[in-house]
Amino acid sequence: MLLSRLSRECYYNIAVSPAQYALAECRGGDFDVVILDDKMPGRSVAEFLPALVKHSPSTQFIVAVSTMDREKIEESIRLGACDYVIKPFNNSHIVERVEAAMARKRLIADKR
Repeated sequence: MLLSRLSRECYYNIAVSPAQYALAECRGGDFDVVILDDKMPGRSVAEFLPALVKHSPSTQFIVAVSTMDREKIEESIRLGACDYVIKPFNNSHIVERVEAAMARKRLIADKR
């Protein structure tokens, strides 16, 4: 449903799983925003988010967490995520978060 909603909002998007595919995809592409599920098979977000940030530093990463786990959220932000959403999320809410991440990316690019 999320992919369909983002497509309707004119965002090109792809879905990948498990974690190693996400890492390979980010290494090969230039993405504006990546939404990472904290329950993605393969590795935890904490294990592979630093590698994603290293290989794609201008990408904005949003982590989808399954509960209001403050420690997990803070760790994700510390490791390079720009934002988080709590599952289950409303698709309109995630679109707002993606739009905010896109605005942050443009702001950073403008400052360079």
